Amino acid sequence: MIDFTTVLVILAVVLFLGVCAIVGLVCLRWLYGRYAQQASGLTGDLSGKIANSNPLMIKAVIIGFLTLMMLIPTALVHDLMQERHSLYRSVLHETDQEWGQEQTLAAPILVVPYTTETRVTDSNGKDRIIAGQDKLVVLPDQLRLDSDLTHDFRERSIYKSLVYTADIKGSASFRLDPPPIKNLQKIHYDQAYIAIALTDNSGIGSSPAVRVNGKKLELMPGTGLRAPYLVSGFSAKLDPTQDLADFSVQFDTTLRGSRNIRAIPLGMNTEINISADWPHPSFRQFLPKSRDITNDSFSATWEVSHLSRNYPQVFRDSDDINLGEIIAEAQLFEPVSHYGTSIRAAKYGIMFVALTYLMLLVFEFTRGVRLHLVQYLLVGVSLSVFYLLLLTLSEHISFSLSYTLAASVTVFSIASYITAATKAHSNNGLANGLAIGVLLSALYGFLYSILQMEDYALTMGSGLLLTVLLVMMYMTRNLNKILTNKTDPRTNTDHEIMKT
Repeated sequence: MIDFTTVLVILAVVLFLGVCAIVGLVCLRWLYGRYAQQASGLTGDLSGKIANSNPLMIKAVIIGFLTLMMLIPTALVHDLMQERHSLYRSVLHETDQEWGQEQTLAAPILVVPYTTETRVTDSNGKDRIIAGQDKLVVLPDQLRLDSDLTHDFRERSIYKSLVYTADIKGSASFRLDPPPIKNLQKIHYDQAYIAIALTDNSGIGSSPAVRVNGKKLELMPGTGLRAPYLVSGFSAKLDPTQDLADFSVQFDTTLRGSRNIRAIPLGMNTEINISADWPHPSFRQFLPKSRDITNDSFSATWEVSHLSRNYPQVFRDSDDINLGEIIAEAQLFEPVSHYGTSIRAAKYGIMFVALTYLMLLVFEFTRGVRLHLVQYLLVGVSLSVFYLLLLTLSEHISFSLSYTLAASVTVFSIASYITAATKAHSNNGLANGLAIGVLLSALYGFLYSILQMEDYALTMGSGLLLTVLLVMMYMTRNLNKILTNKTDPRTNTDHEIMKT
């Protein structure tokens, strides 16, 4: 729901702007009266030039000042969008905690405990033996990981969080060849176990299984390791009679997670396959060898050699090993959230106000239209309310439909208002309203195109500004002649112009 406190603040600011505009108009008329008295003594061309240039110059300065003032409600709406976006991100974080976080899989790993004995001499000259414990971490020779993701949405209030359930299957072959260990006392082969490391244990589904040479093992929580990426997960104790010289491991599990899934290629030769029923993947860090993306799914394959990394196949748990050098990562990417798109749209708010005001100002001095500054103010507020409508509607319906409805309401209201406001001063009131409606429709159409094509946003925005500038230059090509014909310094009719 929209924060009504913020809405009230916006309305208060709008009221303040209206008061300022009225006060400014009163001051302008007073200044112009003083100016007219001083200019009344001037004769000839000098008086004509001053009288001819004054209305347009002063009106343009006031409209420019009003445009800058419209930054205030636009900024307030932008801040409201940021606040709603932050709330959306916090809901996503809470959903991740409940369903399962972004998962990183490092598995399977052979862990073999060992003890050491170090002889030291104390300060009294006596020898002492200090026992130590550590674990050998043995990575597989050949490793294959297959992950098939099914996406879903978790809803909380008006928010939706993209999550997945992954069916993971893995197979690996091991060959233990212990390296030289300083002060080694004993390697406890009978305590060896297989570890499956994950980021978030709460995402582990029902009935995971680990098999060695086809025999299912009993599972235990935790990995018993301290190295980064290996801290959490589950493990399976090997049979004490298991020959560690050469054996194979198979495992499978169901894993819940949010948006991202990663797999660390631990084998000397590793093949990783990730597929999902989601059409927008984002591959990061180590890119896949091949990928296939369709309208409703994707699949990707990584083939990685141990030569691509710097850590060995066998190391100690106490070693400072960075297993994150190479990670295969696939993200279920949401191209642009409606909050992000709305925030981007709000950044163009001041441009819309400036271009609309410029068009209205041109109408005033080319079509004999007279608009009050308060009317300019209300048009600017309507343009700002568009973004509030867009934010409100996009939280409940699709962004495209929200944008269409918000833009239609804004264009229709402003076009109708300009038609009614100019009808008393011109026989072309309907034409003026239609012209403003066409201009705003074109602007909103361009903006929607810019929002949909992020890579070409700057190009389209620059093209829009250039197009509007050329149109304005064409419409004002005879402005001096028009002003000369409509303003007669001898009858002081420019005073009537300034009454607007």
